[in-house]
Amino acid sequence: MPVLTATTAHRLDDESATLSIREIAGYLQKALGQRMTAAIAGLGDARQVGRYLKDGGPQPHPAVERRLREGYKVVRMLVDAYDEGTARAWLFGTNTRLDDEAPIEVLGGATDSKDFTAVLRAARQVASFQASVQEPTSRGDASTHLADQP
Repeated sequence: MPVLTATTAHRLDDESATLSIREIAGYLQKALGQRMTAAIAGLGDARQVGRYLKDGGPQPHPAVERRLREGYKVVRMLVDAYDEGTARAWLFGTNTRLDDEAPIEVLGGATDSKDFTAVLRAARQVASFQASVQEPTSRGDASTHLADQP
């Protein structure tokens, strides 16, 4: 599993800004499913995500587009560090860094940069923790377990 580095974070920022909304929505739908992608975007109708995937399909409202782009960064970070199942579970779990709200709820209702920043910071922390667990211990033991971490 790749380590979350500053270079990786910058790559995700670049991708989220330069990929088409069709590519962003397509990745999220493949990784999470249409309903979860719609929840990240704050959409009541999950079929709207499918419409964004079509050639000549509609463009989302700017707030929806931003949620999809920020959601892409979060999901890519977690999928790259863990896997799709862990990303889905993390999105639905309550998070103390988000005042005990689930990240998917914060993203789906986000309208302010501070909301996006809070979710990204929480995701970075989880992805960075996984990266540090992947590193061998000083004894040369490559199998570090979460329970062994301070």
